[in-house]
Amino acid sequence: MAVRSDTDPPAATQTSTAPPRGAPPVPVLLGIATLILHVATNHGYNFFRDEFYYIACGRHLAWGYVDQPPLVAVLADFARAFGPSLGGLRFLPGLAGAITVMLAGWMARDLGGGVFAQALAALCVMIAPVYLEGFTLFTMNAFDFMLWTVLCWLLIRLLRGAPDRTWLVFGVIAGIGLLNKTSVLFLIGGVFLGLLATSQRRQLARLWPWLAAVIAFALFAPHLIWQVQNHWPTLEFMHNAQVEKNVHVGLVSFFAGQVLIHHPLVAPVWLTGLFALLFAKRLADLRAIGVAYLCIFALFVLTGAKLYYLSPIYPVLLATGALVIEGATAGQWARLFRAPVLVLLLAGGAALAPAVLPVLPPDKLETYLHALQLTPPLMEHHRAPRLTQTFADEFGWEEMVKQVAAAYHALPDSDQARCAIYAHNYGEAGAIDFYGPRYGLPHAASGHNNYWLWGPPKDRGALVITVGESEEDVAKTYRSVTVVDRTRNEWCMPYENDVPIILGRVPKDRFADIWPRCKIFI
Repeated sequence: MAVRSDTDPPAATQTSTAPPRGAPPVPVLLGIATLILHVATNHGYNFFRDEFYYIACGRHLAWGYVDQPPLVAVLADFARAFGPSLGGLRFLPGLAGAITVMLAGWMARDLGGGVFAQALAALCVMIAPVYLEGFTLFTMNAFDFMLWTVLCWLLIRLLRGAPDRTWLVFGVIAGIGLLNKTSVLFLIGGVFLGLLATSQRRQLARLWPWLAAVIAFALFAPHLIWQVQNHWPTLEFMHNAQVEKNVHVGLVSFFAGQVLIHHPLVAPVWLTGLFALLFAKRLADLRAIGVAYLCIFALFVLTGAKLYYLSPIYPVLLATGALVIEGATAGQWARLFRAPVLVLLLAGGAALAPAVLPVLPPDKLETYLHALQLTPPLMEHHRAPRLTQTFADEFGWEEMVKQVAAAYHALPDSDQARCAIYAHNYGEAGAIDFYGPRYGLPHAASGHNNYWLWGPPKDRGALVITVGESEEDVAKTYRSVTVVDRTRNEWCMPYENDVPIILGRVPKDRFADIWPRCKIFI
């Protein structure tokens, strides 16, 4: 005979997770529309800096990298089946976006929401600038957004009475999420604190959540072993990034940033959802999710995290807010406001979309950004580009590779065979590795992040062609230093424009001997 705990809510207050019968598949339709939108627009400019790096990592598969776990490299290697094209590489993040949009609608449905709540939640995710941008680029973020959303969806079902074995699925998804980006640890920690602080702490008295933790740890363990074997390079990378690169913002700026990157028109929905999770009696069984948000928010403010680090948790807030707003507009006259709300969101999303989707020529995009007085917050300590930082990192790469190739092929054949190509950062090195074969270049070397672990070029280094290095730095290792060209692109990041391409001759030491001094983990 089953015994109900005194802390369990009465059965009458528990909401079934079964979807309403006969409801139109609104989340699915909006998910498909999201995928079509990204497939139609994601090839507008060029590869993003980090995409070159992930493609390079995909050619060096391992259980870990200096700045990320292995999943994104595996996916980059898989994406090569679609061909070396922007559309092929970016199909996967577009698909992740479609799934995330659908899940937002499904969460609203599972909470008891009807068609309007499902449409509102899914549409808010679909139009939010941070997601429009995140699901365009092939980065860890696209899959991080999706996997956090899957975990929140499973958590809703678990807290609403799903079978205990669902925790095992939660553990598998959490383990996969950790292999994509370790930020999933923040969600796990926030959920733990949320459960501990609410009546749902009874979940922690059961075996199943702990089995989920064991499964997640087991899946993540190979990456931890790799970290140990390589002396914890990610910790060094994270420390250097926090101290030297990332822009730290205070509480007010961090909150204002959340409003901006998720769209100001969307803010009332997620704020309503957060308030309901924290205070509404009908959602008391889900209060742990609201507490988790507050804990993660506070941690990110204290540690100076980038604004988008918190973005993966917003779909669940939007689903909850959509449910509450649907209830508030249930009256005969209030229902008249529902369609205008959806139209306003769609129009507002379309108005800001060019700021994050590559749909305008760069000169018109610059005019558009100035006209709307949009100044996206810089997340790193660099001089501001003419466009957004993300767009600027999609310009100038192939032109730079052509210039390096011209310097390389100006050398006699005997010198080419001994010449190394060295890049200051992984964006430059990744671009050379991607475009290099069509221009007859050898693979690039770099001291930046995992390129340093891949080591110096073999049988090369008697001469070097560098990009991104200063004459003073090259002169430390080569006696003859000549600037042969300079990069030129008005739309790229300022620190990638007017960069010297240098030929170094007569090395002072062997390349392998100077390699330990080349390391840059940031």
